[in-house]
Amino acid sequence: MENGSDGRRSSAISDTELLRLIGQDLRAIYAEVIRQPLPPRIQATLALIDREQKLAERSRRVLPY
Repeated sequence: MENGSDGRRSSAISDTELLRLIGQDLRAIYAEVIRQPLPPRIQATLALIDREQKLAERSRRVLPY
């Protein structure tokens, strides 16, 4: 790459193409993170939240007579 008149390097790639490439890289990184298993403490916390929500739903239901 050549230096421009203001001392900056001129880009051989358009902003649109650069943003597209960054988006591709981010999707690949996030996809890898999502494939990882949850840590046990987070799994336990989510299970606790799920149980609490189910209990709350049951307590809100009105039983028919």
